[in-house]
Amino acid sequence: MFNMKKWIFILPLLLIGMGLFFAGKSVYYYSKGIAAYHFIENAWEDTKEKKKTTKPWTWADFHPVAKLYIESIDLKCIIMNQISDEALTFGPGHLSSTSLPGQSGNIVIAGHRDGHFNKLKSIKKNDVISIEGMNQSEFYIVTEITPTSGQDIYWTEQTEYDVITLITCYPFHYIGEAGDRFIVRAEKLDMYSALK
Repeated sequence: MFNMKKWIFILPLLLIGMGLFFAGKSVYYYSKGIAAYHFIENAWEDTKEKKKTTKPWTWADFHPVAKLYIESIDLKCIIMNQISDEALTFGPGHLSSTSLPGQSGNIVIAGHRDGHFNKLKSIKKNDVISIEGMNQSEFYIVTEITPTSGQDIYWTEQTEYDVITLITCYPFHYIGEAGDRFIVRAEKLDMYSALK
């Protein structure tokens, strides 16, 4: 027999319990993200200080290689050494077949459009990109902004001059796997000529 009084008492308790469970899970993941950010930040500071790579935690399959700043769009993030799923969860990654920050050529960095690189939708030509490497900081000026096909590998090829290429999926508002890419290309600034 159905006991209505019993269900009037149990149902609110059940709903409260479910609410606490889901709220607790959200707090757990949010706290985990904050802790990971601090571990990655500390690993980057150790890398710069010791001049050797430092993993953010012992079992990580990635480590930080640079820090990217784009003041005009309020973007500041640490760049991981690869573009594995785990690495891209915590920040943009360096495409290993391209030049490393601090080297000559094309430095390619990829990130998620719904994560760190979401702010790229607001970037403009002539914005300045700063990349802090292990030994020095370098500055680049944005020269090209273009959506392109995801099959277009031209942007990852080596160049005769020093550039940084930022890549994310496109369009930004798309839900699901986007087939196109949003490219930001910037040329290295010669600080001596920039000061004249």
